[in-house]
Amino acid sequence: MKKALVIVIVIIGLVFIGSLFFEDTRQLPSMVDTTERTAEPSSTRNSPAGTFTGFADRYNTQAWLGIPFAQAPIGDLRWRAPRAITTTAQPLEALSYGSPCIQYWGPLSGLTGTEGEVAGDEDCLFLNIWAPTSDAQSVAQGDQRLPVMVWIHGGGNTIGTANTYQGHHLAGSQEVVFVALNYRMGVLGWLGHEAIRNTSETLEDASGNYGTLDMIAALKWVQKNISAFGGDPDNVTIFGESAGGRDTYSLIGSPRAAGLFHKAIVQSGSNGTTIKSRAENYRDDTEPGASLSSNEFINGVLVRQNRAENREEAKTLINSMSDEELIGFMRDQSVEQLFSAIETAGFGMYSSPQNLRDGHVLPLESLLERFDDPAKYNAVPMILGTNRDEAKVFLAQDPRFVSQWFGVIPRIDDQAVYDHHAAYLSDQWKALSVDEAALILSETQDDVYAYRFDWDESPVNWMINFPALLGAGHGLEISYVFGDFVGGISIPYLLSEENEPGRLALSDAMMNYWGEFAHNGKPGQGRDGKQAAWTPWNNDGDKMIVFDTEADGGIRMSDLLLTAESIKQRMTNDAMIANQEDLCGLYATLFIDTYQTTEFGDLDEYQNLGRDGCSAYDPYGFTE
Repeated sequence: MKKALVIVIVIIGLVFIGSLFFEDTRQLPSMVDTTERTAEPSSTRNSPAGTFTGFADRYNTQAWLGIPFAQAPIGDLRWRAPRAITTTAQPLEALSYGSPCIQYWGPLSGLTGTEGEVAGDEDCLFLNIWAPTSDAQSVAQGDQRLPVMVWIHGGGNTIGTANTYQGHHLAGSQEVVFVALNYRMGVLGWLGHEAIRNTSETLEDASGNYGTLDMIAALKWVQKNISAFGGDPDNVTIFGESAGGRDTYSLIGSPRAAGLFHKAIVQSGSNGTTIKSRAENYRDDTEPGASLSSNEFINGVLVRQNRAENREEAKTLINSMSDEELIGFMRDQSVEQLFSAIETAGFGMYSSPQNLRDGHVLPLESLLERFDDPAKYNAVPMILGTNRDEAKVFLAQDPRFVSQWFGVIPRIDDQAVYDHHAAYLSDQWKALSVDEAALILSETQDDVYAYRFDWDESPVNWMINFPALLGAGHGLEISYVFGDFVGGISIPYLLSEENEPGRLALSDAMMNYWGEFAHNGKPGQGRDGKQAAWTPWNNDGDKMIVFDTEADGGIRMSDLLLTAESIKQRMTNDAMIANQEDLCGLYATLFIDTYQTTEFGDLDEYQNLGRDGCSAYDPYGFTE
C-alpha cells in the first residue's frame, strides 16, 4: 500500500482511536444502524411467541431484529427478575433493532449521542436472529434442525448492546442459527441489597442478579421458539467475549441455567463472582465494599437528589428508612437521577459489582471451587481462551505509560516498561480465566479446549506503531470469529492490503472451529476439515491452540501453562519491579482487587510480600 493511502487510513482511524485512547470523546460517531430494510414474506415464521417477518441479509441468510423476549423491566419491575411476556405478540416486522439497555453513551452503544449522556432505554430486553435462508415451508425440522449459537456481548457489563454484532457470516458459512441478546447492565443489572431481599417474594427477585436472569430468560425463549427458525433447542452453544465471557462462565455455574445450553465458549472472560460484602458494604466498613457497592450507590443518589447534605447524613437517612421506603425511592428515580451518582471511567464504562454470590442464581462459593465436581455446575464441552496482549488496549489509555502528542497521537513512553506491565496483566488473564479453570475442569471432563489469539499484524506508520501499542489486544479476535471486518464492531485502522490475506485465512479457520464445535462439541479440524487438529486440554501435554497467520508460525498446538503460582514466582524474582509499593500494587491488582477471580489473593501473603511487606498499602487503594 502506498504511504499516502496509509496516512489517509490512519487519519480516518483516529476518529475511532479517540474512543479507545483519548479522554475527549465528545461527539464521536457511534456504530449507529441507519439501514433501510424491506420485509421478505418468505422469512415469516410462526412461533409460540408470535409471528415474525424478517429480511434477506448477506451470506445467504435471513435476519429478524428486535424481538422481545421478556416484559419491559420498568417501574415496579426495576430490580426484579424478568417476567415472561404474557400475551402472544402481534405479527411483527422484525426489521430494526430494539433499544440498547441503559448505559452511558459511547461508540459501542449503537446510538447517536454525546459523552456523559445516559443512553438507551430500560425497555431493552430484545434479541436478534440470523439463520441460513429458507422459505416458510422448508425451515429445517426434526433431525435437520441447525445448531444454535447464542452471543452475549461484552462491555464490562456496563456498556454495549447485541445490536453491534451481526451474525450473518457465521450463520451462513457455518450453517447455524445465531442469536444475540440484550441484558440489563451495571447498577440496573446487578444490585444486591437488604431492602430488595426483604421486599421480594421470590428468590430470583431477591438475588440481585437481574442481568444474569435476563440471559436465562433469553435462553428459555430460545428453548421455546427457536425451532420455528430452524434451530435445534437441544443443541445450543452460548458464547461471549470479555464481560460476555464472564457472563458465560456465570451461566455455566448457575443452577438456574441448567439444561438451557449444551456447549460454551468463553472469549477473554472471567470466572470471578462477587461476594456479598464487596457488593453491598460501605467502602469504609470493616469488610470494605466496592466503591460503587449498593450502599455507596444509594448513598450517592440520596446526596445528589438533595435528600441528604453529605455522605454521613445519607447513611443516617438510609438507616431510618424502611425497606419499602428505600427501594420505593430508588424505583421512583429516573435513570438520569440514578446515573448522577455514577462517574464514568471513560468510554462510557464504570465499575460496579456484578455476578453476585447470592446462593440461588449463583453459588456462594467461587466458581473454581465448584468446578471439581460436575454435579455442582453445568458440565458441558467448553472452549476457553484469551488474547496474548489482552491488557494493551487498556494500558494504551493509561497516562503512566502512554503520552499523547498534540493531545491526539498515542506514544509509548518506554516500550520495555510498557511490555513488562502488559505481560503481567495479560498473563494473569490467561492464568486465571483459562489455565487454572482448565486444570480443574479437565480432571472430570475430557472436552475442555483452550486457545490464545496472537494476531498482531496491524499497520506500522510514521504516526503510530499499532503492533507495539496494541499487539494481540483485547477484543481483536471478535472480527475473526464473526468473519466481519466491515460492519458491526470492526476496527478499520487495523486493516491493510498487506495483512488482508493472512487475516482472512485466519478468520476463516476460526469460524470453522467455532462452527464445528457448535455442531459436534469438538472443534477438531473445523467444519471444512482443513484446519490443524485442535485437541483437548492435556495436563501432561499440549494444552492450547495458538491462532496466528502463517507468517508468524501459523495455527498450532502448544503446551504453554500459566498459573497464579508461576506469576507470583515471577514477581518475587523480577528486577524490573522498582520498589515495594509497585510490588504491592501489582499483587493487589492481579490477585485481590481484580476483574478475575480473587481465589488466589491471600491477604496474609500480601502483608508479608517482599522485603518490607504490604501492610502500609490498602490493597483496594490501587485501583479506586
